[in-house]
Amino acid sequence: MKGEQAPVVAFDHAEDYDAHGHVQRQVAAWLADRLRDLPRPARLLEVGAGTGFLRRAAGALADDWLLTDLSPAMLARARGHLGDAPDLRYRRLDAAHPDIVEPPFDIVTGSLVVQWFADLPDGLARLFALVAPGGRLVVTTLAAGSFAEWRQAHADEALTAATHPYPTIEALAALRLGGIGPTVAMRTLHDRYPDGRAFLRALKAIGAGTPRPGHRPLGPAALGRVLRRWEANGCSICYRVAMLTFSRPAA
Repeated sequence: MKGEQAPVVAFDHAEDYDAHGHVQRQVAAWLADRLRDLPRPARLLEVGAGTGFLRRAAGALADDWLLTDLSPAMLARARGHLGDAPDLRYRRLDAAHPDIVEPPFDIVTGSLVVQWFADLPDGLARLFALVAPGGRLVVTTLAAGSFAEWRQAHADEALTAATHPYPTIEALAALRLGGIGPTVAMRTLHDRYPDGRAFLRALKAIGAGTPRPGHRPLGPAALGRVLRRWEANGCSICYRVAMLTFSRPAA
């Protein structure tokens, strides 16, 4: 299976996403607050919508909201939660390569999706190309420091975690889309679990268990040692979340 397809399959099978997506729900609520502070958009494109956390948090804040996801199963779950509304449309779309032929959008947004891009600057540039003059690209993404406790548990056993490498705040702030840099806001969130197995089950349930490309899975004995290390340190996971806002100048 191609690496870029692995997350799609994982999300297709994430039937318990809502029950375990605690941090995802909090980040969507944070993003919704940010969007409500902006002028009401006539047209909004949401990528990587999942089961609709952002729309549920933000409500009908655009005249036309195009809700998209690459996973057909996730789109179906979103529609099951949100139903149909005059301002709401659904479409399958690859956020990293959006093959969309429509007028530009006042807001293009996505909550915790762009960290899956194989090439973050290229993927963001493709999304920014869909933004109308005077509009904004507003996304949240994981940053360096996320899953620090899990990485440390591996390091304590002279092992390397399968978690993806995330960019530093400095690297995110240095991004340029058409010469335009972002405003960057940061939040640190924590999630706790009763034990390591519960953490691994939760990752699978939200479709986030796909290892970074080229990683060789740990054997049962090594995984058991890592789990015991992590449990001894409190069964907590840190999420460092960045919100990036790129504003296109008005024509």
